Parts: sequence; C-alpha cells; structure tokens
Amino acid sequence: MNDSIRNIDELPSIERVKYVAQGLALLDAIIMPEWEYRYFSFNCNWDGAGKEMMGSMRDGSGGEYFLHFTNAGVAGKVIFGSPLSDVSGCLNTMPEAFQQFKVEPAFSTDNASLFFWRGVKQPSWCASPDGLKEYPLLGFLVEGIEAYKTLAKDYYEKNIDAVVLEEVFASLNVTADQLMILNPNIELGDLADDFQEILGHAL
Repeated sequence: MNDSIRNIDELPSIERVKYVAQGLALLDAIIMPEWEYRYFSFNCNWDGAGKEMMGSMRDGSGGEYFLHFTNAGVAGKVIFGSPLSDVSGCLNTMPEAFQQFKVEPAFSTDNASLFFWRGVKQPSWCASPDGLKEYPLLGFLVEGIEAYKTLAKDYYEKNIDAVVLEEVFASLNVTADQLMILNPNIELGDLADDFQEILGHAL
C-alpha cells in the first residue's frame, strides 16, 4: 500500500506530524494487540531521558518509514521499493543537527529511498534526493485518520466503526465503551503499556 504525497511540503507542522504518528500508533495498538503485526508504532521516550521520540511504520513487505523527534526538529527516512544508489551522499545533505538520526542503527539509514527533515526554526520541509515525483508512505502522516480507515478495511479486513475511530484519533484517548466497539477482545488494562509508550502517561 503506497500512500504517497507529491510534494514534501504537503507534510504538516512538526507538532502535527507527531500527533498523527501517535494517533496512528494508538489506533493500531487497539485494533491489533500483537505488536509484530502492527503497521504503526511510537515511542515517546526513545532515549530513556524524555528528550527523543520515535515513530515508525512498517508495511510487512519491506516498506517502512522512521521519524526521529529531538530538540533540533525531526528527521526521517523512507524505504519503499529500490534503495538509493548513493545513500551516503543523500544522507550527508541532512544538517549536522540530525547526526544522531544518521548514525542510529535502528533506523537502518543505509537502506533508504529518501530522507526528509525539518528543523524547529525551518519554515518548510526538506528532502533528499531533490525532485522526486512522489514520496511514498508519507501520505499516512498527511491524511491521518482517513488513511487509517482505508488501511483497517484493506489490511486488517475489518469494517471498523469510522466515527469511533475518528473520536479516538482526535482525543488520543479511548473509553471502555469505545474500546468495546473497536475491539471487544481486549480490555482497557491491556493497553496500559501501549499508552505509556505512545503517549507517556497512564490510560
């Protein structure tokens, strides 16, 4: 599933991208209790010190993106289809402020189709290489809940209540009644660890 955008500046603000990434991870935690089968994840305490956050998406077929949020801004990568022939050259165009992202083994930056970033004081997004005709998978961060509703139907093969999905996504919270509608096979207590990891607080 290639949910792509045509221009890197279709991505919203850093804060909105973080919110959407958390919302997608929360919905996935509810719909798919088994972590290894989820599309989306988010860790709001990636460094263990409360200064870094990480969001990711994996489609199960080799396509993925990673987002690394720090005080400098956010850096990310996408792998979808063929990797870049000059990964290091493209990665080197990313500012020094994102050095931690560049060298983090978990992000597999040596296997990428594109890199993108935005500093906290930058007015717009940047990407490398330049001039791509599309930016695969990043449509999830633009469309948010609309993209997730399509994914839930196609990937999980479930007709899930769209209104309740929207409510949970908008609030970044879930009630017992909402959970009963979205996934009656789990209870609120089952989501305690997910809430802590994704949002940094108890349910």
